[in-house]
Amino acid sequence: MMNSRLSPSPLSASLARAFGAGVLALAGLAMASHASAAVITINGPIAVPATFDGLYINLATGATGSSGLGTAGWDINPYLASTALSFFWNSGSTPGAGGVATAATGGQYIDLPIGSVVSSASTFTAITATTATVQFQTPGTHILGFRFFNEGVGAINYGYMTLTSGGSNGFPLTIDRWSYEDTGMAIAVPEPASALMLAAGALAIGAVRKRRQRQDQA
Repeated sequence: MMNSRLSPSPLSASLARAFGAGVLALAGLAMASHASAAVITINGPIAVPATFDGLYINLATGATGSSGLGTAGWDINPYLASTALSFFWNSGSTPGAGGVATAATGGQYIDLPIGSVVSSASTFTAITATTATVQFQTPGTHILGFRFFNEGVGAINYGYMTLTSGGSNGFPLTIDRWSYEDTGMAIAVPEPASALMLAAGALAIGAVRKRRQRQDQA
């Protein structure tokens, strides 16, 4: 589906690969396991504009923009549809990108509980109706499971996104972070403490890489 929304916006994010949250807490060990790692975490916070353009997101790279044409490889577009939050997904792959839901058609996106597993066995939808996002329209923190086509590995990947809503229609909306499994395997929603450790490990790895780059340039 083509869209004429305009101008990309930058995202400051960190990417991390690791076997588990405990390893990610130690930047050195996480760097050592980078080559064989599977879980990728991209950290926010990222504010989603309360507009019809919303925010287009490439889940694999963390790139964002305000148009599909301006955001290469975009996967999900949270936006304000008339009066409430809606999710628009890239349908360019088979199967197309989508969110975990109660039903493939006519269902609702599920606010996943801790311990939920997102995999090829999950039910996904790409419905854009605001009635499908009611579980994400209440104030608080919510978890959206998803699938998308990862161009980097040429396969469908599965993951989950943590979002915080501050109003009764889903806005103001902030994306806290998201994680996905880059080999196509299932991924489970961890306990909050483990998720924070995963995010901290991603930031630590980013700092180590930046330091090494500066040393190489010196």
